[in-house]
Amino acid sequence: MLREEARQAAGTAVPVKGPVFLTGFMGTGKTKIGRLLALRLGRVFVDTDHLIEERAGLSIPQIFATQGEAQFRQLEHQCLAEAAARPEVVIALGGGAITQERNWELIGRTGGVVVCLQASVDTILERVSRKEDRPLLAGLSSLEKRVAIERLLAERASFYHRADIQFPTSDQVDPETTAARLAQTLEQWDADHRRGP
Repeated sequence: MLREEARQAAGTAVPVKGPVFLTGFMGTGKTKIGRLLALRLGRVFVDTDHLIEERAGLSIPQIFATQGEAQFRQLEHQCLAEAAARPEVVIALGGGAITQERNWELIGRTGGVVVCLQASVDTILERVSRKEDRPLLAGLSSLEKRVAIERLLAERASFYHRADIQFPTSDQVDPETTAARLAQTLEQWDADHRRGP
C-alpha cells in the first residue's frame, strides 16, 4: 500500500476540480486507463464494478444470474454515491451506469467531469472476447456478440454523448500514452470550462 501511495504521489497533479468519471462501453479501457490516469493525477482510483462485487460478495455475472439486473443497478447506484463522495478520485463506471438518470443527477451534483472512452466495434469485440465475464454477452457466438455490441452501442449513444469529453482509445496506442493524453485533455477542458474566481 505504501508503494502504491508513493507512486500516486509521484504523479503529475492536474488541476481538475471534482471527481473524474470514466464512462463508455464495456471493453473501452475504463479500468486500465482509469488506474493509470489516477496515478498520473495523484488521485485514488475506484472501479464501481469492483466495489459492487466487494459489497455483494458476488461477481457481477453472479449478481445478474441470482438477483437480476434491477438489483445490480441499485447496488451500482449506491456504490457510485459512495465513490463520488470523494472529490479527489477517478471513478470507472460500469458500461450501463449512465443509462440510469439518477446516476446522472448524482454525477451532476459533484461538479466533476465525465469522460466517455470510445473504441471501435472491432476493438471492443476483440477485448471482450478475451474473457467470458460480460453478463450481457454471455453465451453468445462471436457474430451474436458483434450484433449485441452494435445494438447496445446504438441504445446507449444518447447517454454517452452527454459526457463532457469524448475520448477515443485504440490498441495502436499503449494505455500509458492514452492516460497521459487524457490527462492533458482534462487539463485543457478544465481551463476552458472553469475560468473565473
